[in-house]
Amino acid sequence: MHLIPDSPQVTGNYFCTWDSQCDHMYTWKNRPAELSARDAMNEAFLFGETGLLNSFQGVREDLIVVLDDGWDVPYGAKDSRIFGSLEADPERFPSLVELSPAERLKALSDRIRALGYRGLGLWVPTQSPSLVNGKEITRTSAQERLYWEERARWCHDGEVVYLKADWGAHQGDGDYCAMMTACMRKYAPGLSIEHGFSGHPLFESEDVGPAVSEAAETYLEKALPVSDYFRTYDVCHELKYASTVDRAAICLKAAHTCKSDAILNIEDTALIGAALGCSIGVMRHALEQKRKYVTLPPRLVSETAAALRWQRIAPPFAAGRASLAVTEERLKDVWHCPQRTPGLWPDVPEGDYYVTAPAAIARNMPLPEVFAEGERPFVLCSIHPDNGALCVAATPRTFPSGVDRMPLASICVQGGHADAPVGVFGRFASLSVDFDEPVENRRVYAQNLLSDTAEDVTEDIVLSGNRLTLPGKLMLQIGAPEDPESGIPAIVVKLI
Repeated sequence: MHLIPDSPQVTGNYFCTWDSQCDHMYTWKNRPAELSARDAMNEAFLFGETGLLNSFQGVREDLIVVLDDGWDVPYGAKDSRIFGSLEADPERFPSLVELSPAERLKALSDRIRALGYRGLGLWVPTQSPSLVNGKEITRTSAQERLYWEERARWCHDGEVVYLKADWGAHQGDGDYCAMMTACMRKYAPGLSIEHGFSGHPLFESEDVGPAVSEAAETYLEKALPVSDYFRTYDVCHELKYASTVDRAAICLKAAHTCKSDAILNIEDTALIGAALGCSIGVMRHALEQKRKYVTLPPRLVSETAAALRWQRIAPPFAAGRASLAVTEERLKDVWHCPQRTPGLWPDVPEGDYYVTAPAAIARNMPLPEVFAEGERPFVLCSIHPDNGALCVAATPRTFPSGVDRMPLASICVQGGHADAPVGVFGRFASLSVDFDEPVENRRVYAQNLLSDTAEDVTEDIVLSGNRLTLPGKLMLQIGAPEDPESGIPAIVVKLI
């Protein structure tokens, strides 16, 4: 028995090249100081014999490839005023020199699809260039629109499927985002556009807290309705779970208020995307194995693959759709930042940083019950509004004792549909699921989300009335992660 569909659904999930650009540059010996991560981006980096896109075997068709900062500017570009041309730089992509801007995009699209990916995505700043051929220019609002209408036509002709828009002179300007979206929807109707909750990875504060500034609220009200996807934006690795849980809560609440159909993108924290029905912007890559500039262990690509395969069962759904429950209780993660190499992102001084976030979030179902002695994980869950698939995740935490520590808890979730699959991510003392009908006489099959075969685990599961209880040790046995110490188990369970 195989519980995972062979083909992906439309998810908006993508692999973004930025972190890999950083990793690549920091492996260079005697790297010139003037080179930055954007200078890693070129044809060989992507498509060469050891190129970036030779990875993600088995899940390429689940992923769009988003070329990040650097693809459309000359090597050594530093002046922010030149960004936003959407013309693939000819020195970086020598095979495209003789082609028009739209033809260059089409050639890149064809090459990426030939590798088995879903298509080409592009990072674009929320601006048009204001420095062209060394001359400062100013555009009226009408000229800005004409500029983006032309770029939309290029994207349409080039078969670009996704734009990741952030940074730029108009970052945080909801009206400018609306203009960009309108141009794309008119002239590139097959393209999806992502705007983001832009800001400092620590929100320029040690304690994010529950408050959101008036400016951020206004931006969310304007940007969410004009976004196909909306990104929670960059977080520092050490506090990624708390930061992303908090931003997810903020954005989901705002989406409900304005009834947005945008799908929330939670960037690289894939298990949060799986559990909350959000899209995933993958940043991790096997290239991290070679990085030397931070002491953290590489993020496992297998964790991402598990979430991508779950979303073949339960794809992301609109942020303003279905009910939303967020706990008032907040948990605090604490990270001691050591002295950092100059220029290493995020550029913060040595010291203690902490982020608080809601203890639990539930979409289209009641909040989970969580029992533990001492610290607990963040717990996230959802029931898919179309097929009833339930997913629950317990995330690692960051404490003064270390990053990504996994406190164990006994968790109970309610509202499961007995005929729908259940996805489970994380480590638990135990997990109980209360279904909508008695399950005592059912058989239970479980499958590691990275495997192609389910096994009958009925004898290892406790079935009582409407409740199924999964022992934590069985989760580890079936969903054994690549790294037994720190990896995150991931399984799908089905009652037959």
